[in-house]
Amino acid sequence: MSIKIAPPNRFVGLHGHTGFSVFDGLGYPSDHIDFVLENGMDAWGLTDHGNGSGLAHAHKHAEKIRKSGRKYRQIYGCEFYFVPSLTQWKEDYEQSKIDRALAKQKALKETDDAGHVIENEDETKTFDIAKDEWKRRYHLVITAQNREGLGNLFTLIKRAYTEGFYRYPRIDFDLLKQHGTGLNVSTACLGGIYSNRIMRGNAMKKSDEEIQRELSALSERFVDAVGEENFYLEIQFNRLKQQHLVNHHLLRHSDATGINLVATPDSHYYSPDKWEARELYKKLGWMGNDPSPLPEFDELKCELYPKNAQQMWDEFTRHYDEYKDTYEGYELAVKDSIERTYDIAWDKCTDCWIDTSVKLPDFNKPDETAFQQLAKKVKKALVDEGLHTKPEYVERTKMELSDIKYLGFENYFLVMNEVFHKASDHTLFGAARGSGGGSLVNYLLGITQVDPLKYDLLWERFLGRHRTSWPDIDSDAGDRDALINAARELYGFESVIPVSNFNTLKLKSLVKDIAKFYEIDFAEVNRMTGPLQDEVMAQARDENTEKSVFVLKHEDCMTYSKSYRNFMEKYPKVKDHIEALFMQNRSIGRHAGGVIIGPAEALQKTMPIIGVRGELQTPWTEGMNFRNLEDNGFIKFDFLGLTLLKDVENCIRRILSKEQGKEPTFLEIRDWFDKHLNCRFVEQNDDKVWEHVYHQRRKVGVFQFTAEGARRFCEDAKPTAIIELAALTAIYRPGPLRANVHKKYVKDKLNSSNIQYAHPIIEEILGPTFGHITFQEQFMLLAQKLGGFTPAESDKLRKTLVKKSLDTMGKKGDEREAARIRFVNGAKELNGVPESVSQELWERIEFFSVYGFNKSHAVAYAIGSYYAAWLHTYYETDWLATILQSENGNPKNLTKAISEIKAMGYSVSTPDVNESGLEWSWSENKKSFIPPLTSIKGLGKNAVKEIMENRPYSSLNQMLYNEDGKWYHSKLNKTGFSALCSVEALDGLEELWQGEIRNHKQLYHIIIDNYEILKKSQWGMTLRKAKKENAPLILPRLIEENINIDDWTRIEKLQMYQDMCSATRDDIAFPDELMQKINSANVKSVLQMSPGEKNIAWFCVVETIKKTTKNNKVFYRVRITDDESNTGWLRVWGAIPKSMQPYTIWLTQASNDPNWGASTSCAKVRPLVKE
Repeated sequence: MSIKIAPPNRFVGLHGHTGFSVFDGLGYPSDHIDFVLENGMDAWGLTDHGNGSGLAHAHKHAEKIRKSGRKYRQIYGCEFYFVPSLTQWKEDYEQSKIDRALAKQKALKETDDAGHVIENEDETKTFDIAKDEWKRRYHLVITAQNREGLGNLFTLIKRAYTEGFYRYPRIDFDLLKQHGTGLNVSTACLGGIYSNRIMRGNAMKKSDEEIQRELSALSERFVDAVGEENFYLEIQFNRLKQQHLVNHHLLRHSDATGINLVATPDSHYYSPDKWEARELYKKLGWMGNDPSPLPEFDELKCELYPKNAQQMWDEFTRHYDEYKDTYEGYELAVKDSIERTYDIAWDKCTDCWIDTSVKLPDFNKPDETAFQQLAKKVKKALVDEGLHTKPEYVERTKMELSDIKYLGFENYFLVMNEVFHKASDHTLFGAARGSGGGSLVNYLLGITQVDPLKYDLLWERFLGRHRTSWPDIDSDAGDRDALINAARELYGFESVIPVSNFNTLKLKSLVKDIAKFYEIDFAEVNRMTGPLQDEVMAQARDENTEKSVFVLKHEDCMTYSKSYRNFMEKYPKVKDHIEALFMQNRSIGRHAGGVIIGPAEALQKTMPIIGVRGELQTPWTEGMNFRNLEDNGFIKFDFLGLTLLKDVENCIRRILSKEQGKEPTFLEIRDWFDKHLNCRFVEQNDDKVWEHVYHQRRKVGVFQFTAEGARRFCEDAKPTAIIELAALTAIYRPGPLRANVHKKYVKDKLNSSNIQYAHPIIEEILGPTFGHITFQEQFMLLAQKLGGFTPAESDKLRKTLVKKSLDTMGKKGDEREAARIRFVNGAKELNGVPESVSQELWERIEFFSVYGFNKSHAVAYAIGSYYAAWLHTYYETDWLATILQSENGNPKNLTKAISEIKAMGYSVSTPDVNESGLEWSWSENKKSFIPPLTSIKGLGKNAVKEIMENRPYSSLNQMLYNEDGKWYHSKLNKTGFSALCSVEALDGLEELWQGEIRNHKQLYHIIIDNYEILKKSQWGMTLRKAKKENAPLILPRLIEENINIDDWTRIEKLQMYQDMCSATRDDIAFPDELMQKINSANVKSVLQMSPGEKNIAWFCVVETIKKTTKNNKVFYRVRITDDESNTGWLRVWGAIPKSMQPYTIWLTQASNDPNWGASTSCAKVRPLVKE
């Protein structure tokens, strides 16, 4: 057909979604903006579902585009969930819960697990007449015209979560009217309330007039809320029949009321060819609920990319003939609805954004500025610490305060001071974390505990006039929530907003999910993905990137893994989807400790605030990939929890509980910590600590030295001072280790008297680390004292040198060369250092700058390590019990701790009904560590308390009955007794240790098989009947009847202990006698074999899985473990022996292929323990 009017010549999409509409939209805002520009448009509206999570991202990219000289306007919005009245909705919901008919259904569960909701497109865009009104939610598109409107948009987002959240955040007419200024509102898609009323009326066979009257009633309320000039009827074009029904009525409603129309593409992906990736992304969000195949392109009902004016017109004309009755006579109205979007974007909206000035609590008073208050606090602390008589401290204080005043950061420091002062009554603090340890002001305010002058820590490494960014004081506490709660008490709950992290689709799990969707054999997928991390990381990881933070990327895998490349070539669809979906948003989480602190009203109007698991949280993030906070005036405070400090606190609690005979208060714990450990008051110079822990293999739970390699390095280097310990932590990182710096350091320390320094300044700076440039602060000081750099220039030099790329091309190369010349010349002119010496020193600086570590951080963490070591030395059993309790929920770490404790000569027992309590403990009676009863499944806390209240139990009879022979247990039931027997926790009963009852299996049958009889009384009948019949005690008879019951097998005991305690009994799983033989023969476990190694090795079986190759060759995948709780897989070719059952131990000749892992054959295995 041919429409005889010119097509529209301008258009802006005012309804668009990205991957921040999780599992509904696809791509980041920058992807969409780039396509919008490529597609001939110069503005775009972002309206993700229920939140403004992507708006800061979009703003940053829009600014980048505008700065490049291109015309572009970003429209900021949100597609809200809407109901006419939240009050009525809540009443209907409450009524539904008590309605008998609805009670038989699975009722809607009220929950505060919010965050990013997952939009169910099929649910909201289809009409079900039988669906109750209270179960519905309607879409409503709202965009900001100006800064005031943007503030109202953010306010609505927050109030939707705080006042309208039931599975989804909702707003209503009342909220819209309260905050409607500066907003454009449109009726959205088929999920909107207008579409619902039209489809409902059609289903109920209402006339057009009746439907129009209902729409008019709605329109009156929207116009009343935001004004007719700001309200729009939204039409869309697609293959959905219902859409054209909706368009039919909206066109006529606009004609009758004068309310303007807008056309939108409702875009959900950023390019026409991304439709398939988006369809799969949706299915991944509902994996398990939607196994249907992806549609073909011809089956698509909607093409949801950011269309331009011509594409919108083409979509309209494509359906014109089919729905001619709908559109004939309204062609011009449709054209106007397309072009009107451009007019809204460019005539009605402005290039608005929030006020980006800093939003912090303001301490300024009419009679005293914030800086005056800060200076007063610092000066008082200087006197209180006795440092006011030391010129170097006074000068350093003046310099730092001067810089703070110049930079305008006084409010930041005052906030930190108040929060730390208030929280100090509730948690212990670490010495420092990061570069903040270099500030004397931080130390005087109690924000850090380490004296920076004592360790030559530099202010410029932390802050200075040369820096434009705000301070970043990372703070460690035993309880991070104590800091957050302190801030909330000081400034109000809504003034302290936690920061978000987005969890994204990671490569290995994404490959598995997509492969599962395409029904690719799991074994094939697992063979490829199993070794992928180690295989690629070995080649792709940067020298200074820790293994724990390495991110596996598709591009790296294609480059470094042949098996990955082959897999992707075999399954090109998987490859295409990986490239589109890798790192897309999966869910929202919470930053480890980051919070925004500012005036509640200012925060509400300048950022989206959502609810996540009952707490307010901003979905804007600050990290390596996104920086949405500081640039917009939000200062992130990092309040981080450190397990070490909680362990120290808990250990002190144990010590004081024993000494005082009662639970100590936290203030008593803090006083003890200050007296014995706190580096603010105590020197870390106890030779006994250095020798007992750092020079020997006694480092259980010692911070920074839990890894085997770090322990060996420490024992070789034998540190005797904090600065030496700090050097070890700085060197024990991937880069320095690969360069063998640790070996050179040990050698130079042992031969320190032979080290020759070319100049006294060099010796002054490098002497403490035996000639090694270990810390960034060292080459900063060398630049200052030797080369004549100012402190600020030396920090700039640090930044130039530590860049990961050391290529000599371009601007950075020029900067390095200029710095080299200045350093060499300065050393010669100022200090008479020959050019050859300074040149050689410069080369060392340049080499070590790649590995150089932050000295403030290293010193602070060395002090934290010393805290653990001191307790390990003077209160060893208390410390070890604390670590066991700390690791009690982590079977792998717990087993490792137990193994280390046993290696130190201590005994570790199984649970004991007379010794075990609520936590791990040291028993002086048994000279052993005792697990808690609470770690046994089947024993609730009430049962444990009952046991503890009535013990000790000397005999079975005394455990079961009171003095009158009456059963007295009300909390300890049959399941509890079964659990105690299964883990052999009743060894202390005289019947067992005297041999009257030979084993716990016999005891189990005595109690469990006769439980109901035993409960009657110690005579097995009512007390009255027993007295009447002069009945004998029942236990002797039951013991005699069960005398011939054999004990459980080793395998049975291990399985039961694993089931009941989620742990392995090493004494049974890995018998001492066997392990001594294995170790004396130098036989390693299969899991310790290096890639490419072929050797005799042992393993313990966890499970076996029979497999067959494509050529019908049988093999078994055997999951194995060792005595250090390492786990992995061993491929055994051929039929394994029937005796290869869980917990059996075997010897084999194995090969460890770098790509395929460890393997052997059934002919090369034999049992080490015969069951």
